[in-house]
Amino acid sequence: MHEFFLIKKTETQDDDFFNNFYRNRDNHKDIIVDYITIEIKVFDYIFDSLTWIPCMNPALPGKPMEVGINHIGITLFDENSASSLISIFTAWRDLFKNGPSVIKRLIYFHDYTDEDLLTFDRDDTLENFEKFIDLSKQLSDGKYYLYHCGI
Repeated sequence: MHEFFLIKKTETQDDDFFNNFYRNRDNHKDIIVDYITIEIKVFDYIFDSLTWIPCMNPALPGKPMEVGINHIGITLFDENSASSLISIFTAWRDLFKNGPSVIKRLIYFHDYTDEDLLTFDRDDTLENFEKFIDLSKQLSDGKYYLYHCGI
C-alpha cells in the first residue's frame, strides 16, 4: 500500500522531521490534514507516469529536488509538484472511466496464470483518484506538503 499524507508546512520541519514522520505520525495528528492510500496494484499500473513528477527526496540531506516518485521509500511533494500531479491523475481518471468495472493488466509472459494478472476495481480507483486530485490541488497555494511513503 502506498500512503499519502497532506500535511501543513511548519517552520520546524527539518530533515529529521521528514525522515521520522512516518514512524511518528501519531505524534503529528495536529498537522495531518488528510490521508489517502493507493493500492500497490494500481500504483504499479500507473508507475511509469509517476516518474515524471517533480518532487523532493526527504531521505537525503536538504531534501534535493528530483523527478519521479520513490516507489519503496519516501517522497515529498509541494507546490512545484501540484500541476503534474493534477494532470497525471486526471488523465488516468479520465482513461479509467472508459474501462471495465475490473481493470486487468497482464504481466507479459508467454504462459501465464490468473496470478500473473494485476486486477483492481475501477470505481474504487476512480474515487481514490478524485480524492488524490483534490489533495494535489491544495498543494498549489504553498501551505502544504504531500508526504508519500512507499512500500
